[in-house]
Amino acid sequence: MQDRNVDLSVFTKKVQNVVSDDPSSWNGYYGRRRVLGTKDYSIEEIERIINSGDICELQKLSRNYYDKNGLYKRIILYYATLLKYSGLLVPNPTFGKKLSENYIQKKYFAALEYLDKLNIPELFTRISIKALVDGCYYGVILSLDKEELTIIDLPSGYCRNRFKDLKGNDLIEFNVDFFYQILDKEMRKQALKSYPKEISSYFKRYDAGKEKTSWVLIPAEIGVCFSIYEDARPLFLDVIPAVEEYDDAVDREKERDLEEIKKIIVQKIPHLNDGQLLFEPPEALEMHQGAVNMMKGNKNLSILTTYADVDSIISKTASDNVNNSLEKMLQNVYSDAGVSAQVFAPTGSQALATSIVNDLALMMILGNKYSRFISFILNTLFSNNNVDFNYYILPVSYYNQKDFIDQTLKMAQSGYSLLLPSIAAGVNQRDLMSVKDLENNVLNLKEVLIPLSSSYTETNNSKGDGKVGAPELPLEEKSEKTIKNEESLDRQGGIS
Repeated sequence: MQDRNVDLSVFTKKVQNVVSDDPSSWNGYYGRRRVLGTKDYSIEEIERIINSGDICELQKLSRNYYDKNGLYKRIILYYATLLKYSGLLVPNPTFGKKLSENYIQKKYFAALEYLDKLNIPELFTRISIKALVDGCYYGVILSLDKEELTIIDLPSGYCRNRFKDLKGNDLIEFNVDFFYQILDKEMRKQALKSYPKEISSYFKRYDAGKEKTSWVLIPAEIGVCFSIYEDARPLFLDVIPAVEEYDDAVDREKERDLEEIKKIIVQKIPHLNDGQLLFEPPEALEMHQGAVNMMKGNKNLSILTTYADVDSIISKTASDNVNNSLEKMLQNVYSDAGVSAQVFAPTGSQALATSIVNDLALMMILGNKYSRFISFILNTLFSNNNVDFNYYILPVSYYNQKDFIDQTLKMAQSGYSLLLPSIAAGVNQRDLMSVKDLENNVLNLKEVLIPLSSSYTETNNSKGDGKVGAPELPLEEKSEKTIKNEESLDRQGGIS
């Protein structure tokens, strides 16, 4: 056998080109998607902010994850849209007055027409989202008359509510330093015109040095404040660490899955019995390039050429045990939110029903505040010495709508309200009267729509036997139990 000397430097240079890999398959293809304008927080940062109690930082953190994280946003939207925001308007005449009086009915129908203009479900859904994300909704009434209601949203980072009036309404303090964010003085001047004079006038005095503090107390008549917690903390802050841990776990699981499907083709070049190389490195490189070209386009394969046999190995084997860590992480998110995972992936009807009842009770905290707010608006515009109004947001959602209607219908049979089931079904008070008048007096549907004949509405006289009820089934369609019962009755008749 001829001696074959190989220059070590040449061999080393050739070996450096022997391993071929597709870097794109390892470059973080499964990396987390970054939403424009959001920030990536570390777990340590999140914990520090939550424990610090700084309202501005807490609100910023909550808004960041509402914009960035689909799971956090879905929880917020679930609660904000849980109520249908269906309401009942009740006119209350003063002592000695009757609702049947024309001048009182006129007030009542004017208030109903005004409610239709407000589009209450859309209004309170938007407010609920802001209240849940920021911990509190702050606004100020710019205009209020019988034609419209205009509310300006106030930046939550420049508001606080430390006091209440005698009726239990939160009083808003607004930090007029907010206007210094508008550097252009002309634009600032224009912005001030869009705010009520109670705010714009105070800022001018503060800017002139005539006021010592930048916080102005907004009168209760124009201030709008809705929160669940008294300290105005975002409701689902404790969910954020669990959401972040879940996202990290998802990334790790995807990387693990990628590693498990990543394969390395090991091409081993044979050698002689005495240890000499059968192929020179340039020849081995040609063989390697041929294998690479053949497998080109498969990002999950790498080619390794050595001096031995050909084999295929997996870079990392999957564990035989089922990894349920992601499921536990996801369950932890819902647990920290205080919401049952059954809402999003139901497995038990009873647990789901109980959870929804609890969720409704939580959102009715806001619902009752909305009721007081609408009652205040209506009484400001339409009440007088003869009548005032109460407006009630009903505890109705799309989840419990059927049960609520069934219960109120049963109550109506005992003389209670006929309005409640119709309102829960989505028909407002104003439209209900028009619908019934249309059906009964215009279309005459009672005469046009005749119920279909059935075993419950007519007797069976087709054979002239006078029997009532459904026709008798053929023998082959009767159940075995029915046949036995009939045979037993026949035997008893024969004995008698």
